[in-house]
Amino acid sequence: MLSRDEAIDSARRFLGAAFPEGEFTIVVRSELTREHPVAWVVRFDSQEHIDTGNVALAPFVRVVVVPKDDSGPHFPPTHQPLGEYLGELARDACTTGA
Repeated sequence: MLSRDEAIDSARRFLGAAFPEGEFTIVVRSELTREHPVAWVVRFDSQEHIDTGNVALAPFVRVVVVPKDDSGPHFPPTHQPLGEYLGELARDACTTGA
């Protein structure tokens, strides 16, 4: 099982690869990290957005889902609410026995 700190570290590595240096200054909001039955949800933002409040300076998606089964961090789909997506992950885990 993945701990909170391991999930945050995994999200940081994922974000480092997803946002090459120069595009945004990524800030992981570890205090906003939440545990769900099958995954950790790690929130992040850009320092530029935090400093100015200008949403044009924020990443389009500002959350990383880190499954507890070590299947790898990823951005959730943008077309559905996060809670609905996490519910799908939980149902999938039940049906696959993960």
